Amino acid sequence: MDPRELVLIRPDPRRHKEAVIDLTGKTFGYPYWNWIAHCRGSYFDYAPYDWSASTIGLLGGRVVTHWGVWGFGMRIGRAVVRVAGIGAVSTHGDLRRRGLMERTAVAGIEAMRAAGYDLSLLFGIRDFYDRFGYVRAWASPAYVVPVGDLPTEPLGGRLRAIRPRHRDDLAALYNRTHAGLTGTAVRPTYLRRDRDWQGHLWTDASGVPAGYLFTRNDRGFFGVHDCAGEADGLLRAAARIARREGHREVRFFGLHYDSELARRLRRGTCRLEQEYNRSGGPMVRTVNLANSLEKLTGELSARLRGSPLADWCGRLLIRDSRERVMLDIRRSTVRLGRPGKTSPARHALRGGDEVTQLLIGADDPQETAAAFGLRPTGRARDLLPVLFPNQHPLLSLWDGF
Repeated sequence: MDPRELVLIRPDPRRHKEAVIDLTGKTFGYPYWNWIAHCRGSYFDYAPYDWSASTIGLLGGRVVTHWGVWGFGMRIGRAVVRVAGIGAVSTHGDLRRRGLMERTAVAGIEAMRAAGYDLSLLFGIRDFYDRFGYVRAWASPAYVVPVGDLPTEPLGGRLRAIRPRHRDDLAALYNRTHAGLTGTAVRPTYLRRDRDWQGHLWTDASGVPAGYLFTRNDRGFFGVHDCAGEADGLLRAAARIARREGHREVRFFGLHYDSELARRLRRGTCRLEQEYNRSGGPMVRTVNLANSLEKLTGELSARLRGSPLADWCGRLLIRDSRERVMLDIRRSTVRLGRPGKTSPARHALRGGDEVTQLLIGADDPQETAAAFGLRPTGRARDLLPVLFPNQHPLLSLWDGF
C-alpha cells in the first residue's frame, strides 16, 4: 500500500467501529480481548466518544490510523470550555514511521476546530505531540497519608458497595463538590467504568448520598481514585476501609489542589508527590483561542473585580502561535474585541503554544512567561497575574480517556 494514498475521514460508527476497536486493540490491548471488552463496555460505548470529530486514515479501504476524540465540558474557574480529549491514537504496525499519524493528527485538529472545540487535552508519549502544538498541562499529584493519621471518629452512616457506574445523584454530588475547580470535568462523562475499582457510598439521614469513594488495592497500597462529598466524611470513610483491610497508608490520586479534601490533608500529616514531565503525560493545546477567551470573559471580569486593577480601561492583545485576540476591558468588564489592523497593540501578551498554559492556569503565570519567552508589554505585565493566576488544574481519573 502506498502511504500517499491515505484517505482521511471521520469514522462512521456503523461502518468503522469494529475496525477502530481492532486497530486500537492491537496497539494497546494487553491482552487484546480485554481491550475489546473495555471498548465495548465503557471506553467507546457509554462514553463521550465523538464520532463527528474523530479522524481515521484509510488505505485500500482499511482503517490504518485513528485519532480519537472524547468530548466534555471542562471548568476554568466558573467558566466551562469544550475540550477534545485525545485517546487511542494508533497506527497499523506495518505502516509506522511513514508520516501517516502526522497527517492524521493535522486533519484531526482541523476536525476538532470545525466541530466547535475550544481546547484539546491528551495523555501521551514523550517527544511526539509537541510538534502539533501540545504543551504540558499539569503535574500528576498523589497525596499519601499514614492510616494512623486519619480520623478515628465513626462515619455516621452505613457504607455500602456500589459498582463503578454513572448515577445522576452521584454526578450531581461530584459537580457540587468540584464547582469552580479548574481542569475538572462537568459530569456526566462516562456512563460506565469497567476498571477494577471498588465503590463505597454512604447517605445522610434522609437517604441522600453524602459521599462516595472509588478505590483500588494495588501493589500493596490502598488508592482512592475518585471521590466526592464533604472532607470529614471522605477521610473517615477512607480510614474505615483502610483499617478494615489492614493497610498502612492511603494514596489519593487525581485530587485537586484547591479541593476541600486536599486543603484538609495539607493541614494534617501527609506527603504530596508530584510528577512533572517536560514532554508527554498530560498535555494541552488551544484549538480556538477566540472561542476560549470569549467563554472566559465572565471569569476574567470576576478576577479583575477583586484586584487592584478593577478600574483599569484599555485593550489587551493576546497572541499565540496561530491566533491573535483582542480583549476590551472597561472597569472589570471584559469583552472580546477586534484586533487593530494598523498600529501595534500597546498592551499585549505575545507568545507561542504555551499561551494555553496561561488559559488553564497551569503554573505561576510569571514563571510561565519567563520560561517560554512570552512577551508582555505595557500593562500586560500587571494584568498577567490577575487574569491568569495559577489554578492548579487537574482532571479526575474517572474522566480520563
